[in-house]
Amino acid sequence: MVGAEEAQTKLPLLVARDIEERFIRDGWPVGRVYGSEAEMAAHYGVGRDVMREAARVLEARQALQVRRGPRGGLAVAKPSGTHLRVMVGGYAHLTGIELPEIVEAWVAIHVTAVRLIGAHRPGATPSGADIEQFAAQVIEGSGSGVLRRLRDIIAPLLPSMGLDRADAAPELIIRDLERGRGDEAARRTRVLLRAAARETLGRSASWSGTGVPAPLDQLRIPAFRIVRELMSEITPAEWVKGRPLGNEFDLAERLRVDRSVIRQAIRIMEDAETAVPLPGRGRGLMTRCPSSGPLSRQLCIHLAARGEPWDQTARALGGLMIELAELAARKAGPADAALLDAAYDRLREPAQAAPISTVQPIERVQNRLAHNALLSLFVDGIKAYLSWSMRDELYAPSWVIDLYARSTENVLRAIGRGDPAEAERLQAVKLKTLAECRHMLLTAEHGLPDADL
Repeated sequence: MVGAEEAQTKLPLLVARDIEERFIRDGWPVGRVYGSEAEMAAHYGVGRDVMREAARVLEARQALQVRRGPRGGLAVAKPSGTHLRVMVGGYAHLTGIELPEIVEAWVAIHVTAVRLIGAHRPGATPSGADIEQFAAQVIEGSGSGVLRRLRDIIAPLLPSMGLDRADAAPELIIRDLERGRGDEAARRTRVLLRAAARETLGRSASWSGTGVPAPLDQLRIPAFRIVRELMSEITPAEWVKGRPLGNEFDLAERLRVDRSVIRQAIRIMEDAETAVPLPGRGRGLMTRCPSSGPLSRQLCIHLAARGEPWDQTARALGGLMIELAELAARKAGPADAALLDAAYDRLREPAQAAPISTVQPIERVQNRLAHNALLSLFVDGIKAYLSWSMRDELYAPSWVIDLYARSTENVLRAIGRGDPAEAERLQAVKLKTLAECRHMLLTAEHGLPDADL
């Protein structure tokens, strides 16, 4: 549920992944010491060198702190979000995500915030007279920690949005919210922010790149300096085509650092899927185009470290999925016909009882039709976090799978017709239907009255 990430085969990365998952299962207990490097190495049945590499990878992600001294060991840390923001910036830089796509994601996050205020009234109704105040207030008023995190992740990728002009539209949106017309408020917000975005795009025709400068706390880590130095030597277009970087010995000699630093830098790049080892002794690394999988996973970990409430997170996810459906209806074209046909064929298969995760490939197809990689990876990461929070995966009977198939086909039909308003409406209906099914399944599974759930 975290994207198309390829299987990791390097032992230090496998150990690092298992440690992170252990932290998630334990509720991400910041400050807890899980043992010394030697004790953890014994627990995993690996050598000290492997455990040291795994610990360094986790330190670079800000998930772990190595404490020295007699009572020291590997302690759980609280990621600040710095590493995730830099990873998203690097991913956008290498994969050629352009400004319109980033702005679309920014708009979707704010429309979702308005939708949450309209549906659940978790905070104060915004009162900002200009667009900049309004945009800031709807995120806070939504009461959603997830939307705040996503806004902070995406903010460094944007030029100045120029939202300080006065506009009558925020007042109309506020009036809709006060009168309980949340859906209309969300639609007005989308129109308002897209108009502001068009002005930004017009001013930013010469905008160049989406790389995020490395903050000081990352640059203090020698391996990160090496990664950034290597990435600065090669253009994104050349990087994603695949260029040999050399082996440990070559890199250590050329960059004049210890091999242990090079080894950590290599693990960081392998973990982010920006480089892959070449087969054959001594051949080293080859650059590559990364998938969104590692980023979705890091977003999941970021949310887990903050213990974002399940219900608020699910509401934010639902709003973002509605925005993806609306975008898909606007952007899907003739080139997507094969993708739609494949989804229809999959949905027409006889409904059988299955784990909920079996429908994820179809969900990813629907998300791909929106042609917005940032929103898609955000949705994958949030789903991963929610699946961890559920502990046990729900097993859906055939009637639930059948309901899912019919409601999804309705959404896809609206997308195929290029009807954004209908795709938005049907996606909201689909999410409400599936939420009711989940409630019924949990009620039956636990044998509890509705009031206890």
